[in-house]
Amino acid sequence: MKRFSFLPLLLAAVAVATELDDDCEVDEGLSLRQLRGDQVSALELDDWDLEGVEEEVFEQSNETDGAYTFYVYRAKNDKPYEDTSVNMANLAGVLWYLHSEVVGHCPRKFGITRVLRYKVTVKPTPELLQHGWKFAPLCHFDAGSCTGPKQSLDDYKKFGFVVGCDRPSFAHAAYSQATWYSFPGACPSKTFAQKSGCSEAGGECKAGEPWSKTCTWRKEYAGQITLDQLTHNYDFEKRCKKGFEEYNIATDRGQGTNYWHTRSSAAVCNRRMSWAKKVIQQNAAARASRKLRNALTATPIAEL
Repeated sequence: MKRFSFLPLLLAAVAVATELDDDCEVDEGLSLRQLRGDQVSALELDDWDLEGVEEEVFEQSNETDGAYTFYVYRAKNDKPYEDTSVNMANLAGVLWYLHSEVVGHCPRKFGITRVLRYKVTVKPTPELLQHGWKFAPLCHFDAGSCTGPKQSLDDYKKFGFVVGCDRPSFAHAAYSQATWYSFPGACPSKTFAQKSGCSEAGGECKAGEPWSKTCTWRKEYAGQITLDQLTHNYDFEKRCKKGFEEYNIATDRGQGTNYWHTRSSAAVCNRRMSWAKKVIQQNAAARASRKLRNALTATPIAEL
């Protein structure tokens, strides 16, 4: 399977499959501590309270009747559009992408402001299993179209519209379990602008649809976080216009937040992931509470 060193696309992100048996087998800036006047600590991320982080059931992939259920994540801007015919990743993968491609820019690359989480269920087709794979090679999606490798479009004809996967180069950031997935929707050979009137099938299942070569994956919204919540770097747009750098890849430091410090340390990357899990869990709990209250009151409560 062809490996890649980076993804120059608006990609997604995801938290699981770490145990899934598949082919996916200097001059410092100002941190939060410095802005407060504190001394720089040798231990990165010690500002982040990780107490109470729980391992959720779908942080590990669960297999039932040949189908795998796990969380995936997608980094997005504020525009509302459907997440199909896209790349998404596990939690390590989305943080790898943000760290390597997004937060070193002002404004952030592609205007990314948040990370959405989905619970997905994926089932490989018999044709794919007969080939000895649970996932096909990753297809790089851009604007809804599978742009390559060409083998991906051929694989759809051979195996059905199956989910693909691959792992990035850990030289960019030490998220050792980073994994990327490709999720083909309808008309994966067409861009979003070209899909109108297209009759080509895809792999995303409709409600109640049985598994087949054109129904290989389902998704369910499972919450989101903003990058401001994740990093405590609030009012980022105003700060970056004044010259503050959220992250500088050359110095491996940032200003206004120390969340992105030290990308080459696996221990620090793991602490970053633990903090992200905690924020996601808190948001999910708050969302569940709002839904319950909405169900019990005649006055709907606005949902974030």
